[in-house]
Amino acid sequence: MDNTEVKGQGIQSVELGLGILKRISAERRPLTVTEISTICGIPKSKLHKYLTSFTRSGFLKKSRDLKYSLGTELILLGLKASEQLNVQDSTLPYLIKLREDINETVALAIWGENGPFFLRWEESNRAVNLGIKAGSQVSVTESAPGRVFTVYLPKERTQHLFEKEMKDKNTEDREQLISELDLIEIKGFSVTTGTVLPGITAISCPVFDLNGEIAAALTVVTMAEVIDYSEGSECIMKIKKTALEMSQALGYKS
Repeated sequence: MDNTEVKGQGIQSVELGLGILKRISAERRPLTVTEISTICGIPKSKLHKYLTSFTRSGFLKKSRDLKYSLGTELILLGLKASEQLNVQDSTLPYLIKLREDINETVALAIWGENGPFFLRWEESNRAVNLGIKAGSQVSVTESAPGRVFTVYLPKERTQHLFEKEMKDKNTEDREQLISELDLIEIKGFSVTTGTVLPGITAISCPVFDLNGEIAAALTVVTMAEVIDYSEGSECIMKIKKTALEMSQALGYKS
């Protein structure tokens, strides 16, 4: 849809009806006609026609106690729309723009059965061959994206891989890593240097989906000590901003 279509004359009754559906959805509970009238600022006499049409079409359902909630047809539409929010396609423009802005290799990692792997790998114009590419699997505990997933995914999805990698580590190493994971949750990003490849620093930020769950890890890979990755630095702010834009492209509401 282009700007002309967006700015052109629309159908006011349709826009009003969609606004009613959005308000009902936002409440996250069944509502009476009186409650809907109040939150929408629409008289009951006018509101009744919309509720009747939405109920007939399956966009709303009416319970025996005369309360309205989202109907099956509307939920199915939402599911179909969410299926189109493909992580790779939706985030690629932001990935490319970040690479151009900072001239560093950028990548997008997702979680697989055996841990995180890179779905997309975009090299900078001064990239060094790291032997990593799209499809490469990385460590859960030693890579920046792995640590991000460990923090933001449900524990039951990561714990078995976490324990497998940590089984030969001593208590001090385990406690140090747990402290670093706690910091990631506070700061919103992970940094590793030399843990996967000597002399290489990786920075990862979480990318969330429309349900507020982690969908991917935006990762910047660079030579150690080339960029300032301290909290609040320009580079970190750009990475976090890009991760938020990616999340919003996937339907995330901050």
